[in-house]
Amino acid sequence: MNARRFGLIGASFVAASRVVPALRRAGVSVTSLFDTDAERFSLWQDQDLELMTTELSDFLSSDVDAVYVSSRNAQHAAHAIAAAKAGKHVLLEKPMALSVEDAEAVIRAADEAGVQLAVNHHLPGSPLHVTARRLVSEGHIGALYSARINHAVLLPESLREWRLEPTPGGGVVFDITVHDASVLNRLFGAPPARVTALGVSQAKWNHGGTRDSVMTVIEYEPDADGVAGIAQTHDAFNIPFPGTSMEIHGERGAIVIGDAMTQEAPGTVTLHTEHGTTAVDVDCSADLYDINVTAFLGATAGEGSPTTTGADGLAALQVALAAEASLASGRSIAITEARLG
Repeated sequence: MNARRFGLIGASFVAASRVVPALRRAGVSVTSLFDTDAERFSLWQDQDLELMTTELSDFLSSDVDAVYVSSRNAQHAAHAIAAAKAGKHVLLEKPMALSVEDAEAVIRAADEAGVQLAVNHHLPGSPLHVTARRLVSEGHIGALYSARINHAVLLPESLREWRLEPTPGGGVVFDITVHDASVLNRLFGAPPARVTALGVSQAKWNHGGTRDSVMTVIEYEPDADGVAGIAQTHDAFNIPFPGTSMEIHGERGAIVIGDAMTQEAPGTVTLHTEHGTTAVDVDCSADLYDINVTAFLGATAGEGSPTTTGADGLAALQVALAAEASLASGRSIAITEARLG
């Protein structure tokens, strides 16, 4: 079933600002909206929707082919499972769940219903990261050793609500670190094995007292050539400058990506080897949400796969869960330990 009519679960900012425009650019009709809070519908009056409801059953009985789920993080799994059981293709916002068990239940529900499931990690499909993975696979830096991500940004005032509260699914790790993991897992191509994390609360405006700056170290299992990998991330809500970046290190060279983790900046890719420094041409003109939506729609029509599959989303979630467990316990956490959110 090719998805041409979409419904929205969650009247979220990312739905209004990113995903709905991408769907409409792809020629998809966005017709329905479900949210538990009717007051949020006031911001959607100019969207020309056929249905806005606080009743999930009414929403799921409408004639939409697919749903985009961007409700609160703690609700993602339940809403995705309900949509899949209703026969709707599911584009699910990250994190796909708050436990491994719930994420596996989402994947199982989609498989049993025969619908497509994609997780809306926008970064793995970025031309910057696609190019970097190509350079690594072509052997430009030799064996892949390590990577370092700077994803420390300043959270806009308008978004400093539940993200800073000690609520399930809130905080830097489920908002940012999980995105890093979606990139790093694809890069290393081997399962993450262990995560160590440290975090602090720094910003004076962070009245929730939650950690607004977190650093993690992720150990990866050896690849096909027996080389284990290691990655480090800095994820924060309180850093205004200098922007995001990523370094990828190998036995014979390195790749540096500027504006690596942003949604809109053009970004740069630079290759460093014994032959010098080379700027790599990358076409960054495509909107990252257009890339995700196009791949998802193609998958619903039986053409290709989503940019981030359910299995990919689960692997990213496992890193985030291990980071949260490490922050709580003060020790390194094996991926196999981190099953509960």
